[in-house]
Amino acid sequence: MASALTAGSTMRLKDKVVCITGAGRGLGLSLARAFDAEGARLALAARTAAEIDEAAEACSDAIAVQTDVRVHSEVRALVEATLGEFGRLDVFINNAGLAIYGPVGSYSPDEVDLLVDTNLKGVIWGSQEALAAMKGNRDGMIVNIGSVAGTMVLPNESVYSATKWAVRGYTHVLWQEARKFGVKVVSVCPGGINTPFWRTQEYLPFPDKFDPERDFLDPDEVARGVVEICCNSAGYAVTEVVMQPVLF
Repeated sequence: MASALTAGSTMRLKDKVVCITGAGRGLGLSLARAFDAEGARLALAARTAAEIDEAAEACSDAIAVQTDVRVHSEVRALVEATLGEFGRLDVFINNAGLAIYGPVGSYSPDEVDLLVDTNLKGVIWGSQEALAAMKGNRDGMIVNIGSVAGTMVLPNESVYSATKWAVRGYTHVLWQEARKFGVKVVSVCPGGINTPFWRTQEYLPFPDKFDPERDFLDPDEVARGVVEICCNSAGYAVTEVVMQPVLF
C-alpha cells in the first residue's frame, strides 16, 4: 500500500492501533490520513466499501471493514476484525454520523430512526465493544465525535441536536465508568465542518450569509486536533473539547 507518511516525520503513534468509523469521506477520511501520518495502524470502517478500500490503500498499514454502525453485530465484527489483524485496539473513534435538517414537524419516522440509530446507537455499540476490548489491557482511548449541536440549540436541528446532546451525555457517563479500567474517553464537539454535505441541504441551522468554505472548520485541522488529544500525557485525561471557527 502507498504510504501517506512524510519522510523524516516524528511518528508519535507508531504501531498504535486505531479504529475509525465513517472513515470513507469527510472528517473520517481526514482522521485516517492524520493518524496514518503519525504511524498508526488503522482499521477503517464505513458502509460504502469502495470508499474505505480506497482510503485504506492510501495508508501505510490499514484494513477496510465494511460496517453499518446501526447494526450491533457489525460493530462487534469490526472490533473482532481489528483484533484479529493487529492483536490489540488502542484508540476507537466513533465518527460515523449524519444530519437531516428541517422544521420540527417535518421529520418522518424513517428519518428519526435513521438519525437515532446512526448518531446515537452507533456510538453506543462502538463504545461498548471498544471498552470490552480495551479494559483487559488497562489502557486505551474512546473518542466520540459529537457536535456543537450537542452544546447549544439552533433552528431546524431538533432531532439531529437531540442525538448529539444524547451522545454528549452518554460519553460523560462512559468516562466515569471506563476510567477505573485505565481507559480514557473524550467527547469532541466541532462546529460546522467544510464538507460537500452542506451543498445538498434545503434547510440550514444558520443564516444564509454563512459560507461553509469561508466560515467553517477545515476537516484536516479538526483531525489534527483529535490526534493531539490522543497524544497527550498518560497522567491526565481531556474529557471534552469544543471546536469553533475563530472568525465568521
